[in-house]
Amino acid sequence: MIAASYKRRLPFKRRAHRAVFIISFLIVPTVHFLLFYVYVNFNSVLMAFQENRMGETVWTLNTMKNVFTRLFPPDEEMAMIFKNTFLTFGINVIMFFIGMFVSYFLYKKVYGYKMFRVLFFLPSVLPGVMMCTVYKELFSTEAMSSLFQKLFHLDYAPEIFRDESFANFAVLLNMVWMTFPGNLLIWGSTFSRVPDSVVEAAKLDGVNWLQEAFRVIIPIVWPTFALLFIMMFACIFNASGNVFLFTQGQAGTQTLSSWMYLQVYATSVDPRSNLFNFMAALGLVITVISSVIAIALRKVSGKMFSGVEY
Repeated sequence: MIAASYKRRLPFKRRAHRAVFIISFLIVPTVHFLLFYVYVNFNSVLMAFQENRMGETVWTLNTMKNVFTRLFPPDEEMAMIFKNTFLTFGINVIMFFIGMFVSYFLYKKVYGYKMFRVLFFLPSVLPGVMMCTVYKELFSTEAMSSLFQKLFHLDYAPEIFRDESFANFAVLLNMVWMTFPGNLLIWGSTFSRVPDSVVEAAKLDGVNWLQEAFRVIIPIVWPTFALLFIMMFACIFNASGNVFLFTQGQAGTQTLSSWMYLQVYATSVDPRSNLFNFMAALGLVITVISSVIAIALRKVSGKMFSGVEY
């Protein structure tokens, strides 16, 4: 009798223990999500429609109006910031496609592909901070300054990260160096998942390498291509790490995210000012614009090669 009752209660206890374990396991990420994502972002949306007037918070559209006044058309400072932001995005797009093409030729196992693979992947083995430190020290040497002086026929040896003529070039060159190995790694793993049977069947049908690339390979890897491109576009306003490390936002190198950070966190701001509200409104406008474009890109990419099966 006791044994039968114990057997009936045992499954319930196991289910209860399992439920307690799952709840305790999920409670920390759930609280983190609600506190740092839902609450903070919701509060930022509210701040975008508020203004501080003589120590009193009032609801108004003036903050949003100030954002549109400064952005459309942009003043000289904002024009420089947007130029650097879209230059950063353009470099990322170029390296995205170069990494894809180089990975494709490595996937085709051209002559010496193993040596090229090692050389291209070598920078990604080192930590990013170490790579940036080496890069900064390299461009801060007198030899590099003298080289720039001779190349551009200057009357002085420039401090590259402090000279407005060269600082942006040096920051963007570092971005090329940092992003290229990562693109190769992603595309290399993507091409390696293409079924060999599909490629062999295409060769039996008599397709050349160009037809194989555009009619066989690209339709298969298109979902990955679309996802990576949309994610890259979504990160267009987050490029700030190398700007902080190399120039601290000086010498005309600020991007939108670095400018926003320096305005809010790196300077002493009077809490009674409306700078926080302006930044919240600016962030809301940028989020809406980038979300609309990302959704449109997702719709367009979803219609291309949608019927491909293998």
